[in-house]
Amino acid sequence: GLSPTLWRTCRVLSGKTRVSLFRRVVETPGQTVTELAKAEGISLARASQELRRLQSRGLVGVERSGRFVRYYPEADPLVSSAKPLLRAMQEACSRVPAAEDRQITLVAKGVSHAKRMALVQALREGPMEFGEMQARLDMPEQTLRHHVRFLIAGGWVRRQEGKWGLAPSTHPLAKALMGLM
Repeated sequence: GLSPTLWRTCRVLSGKTRVSLFRRVVETPGQTVTELAKAEGISLARASQELRRLQSRGLVGVERSGRFVRYYPEADPLVSSAKPLLRAMQEACSRVPAAEDRQITLVAKGVSHAKRMALVQALREGPMEFGEMQARLDMPEQTLRHHVRFLIAGGWVRRQEGKWGLAPSTHPLAKALMGLM
């Protein structure tokens, strides 16, 4: 079945600031919230909140030393999707320059809703016409169009010969998410 955790994790990964903070944690592990906030040019409160969101999805670990909290790229063993997603994000960060982080956010945003994830799962069985997708997911036309736009932007789906199908992706995050769905 659908893991609500996975699409919620994707929602967290669709934030530009969170992806940027995550990249900083990957590239220079062990930084404090203060160092990360300063590097990112955001308030301490905002950095702390965004880092906690990443931590709650199992993608970063913390180490407290005195009054300092240091962040590390570390998968939470209690979150089943954390390890493959952390590896994919680390690969994306090493393969793609920070200037292209928007692609990470688009891939994640593509499946940051349960209905979009359900649509990707339905299309795994093969291409469908728009009406078939609508019937299959029991979704009003406008709602389906709305979700399809995010899937197109994230590189998840494409239209060929009148049918919608999954688009092949080489993006590490898309490949990891496909494996988890």
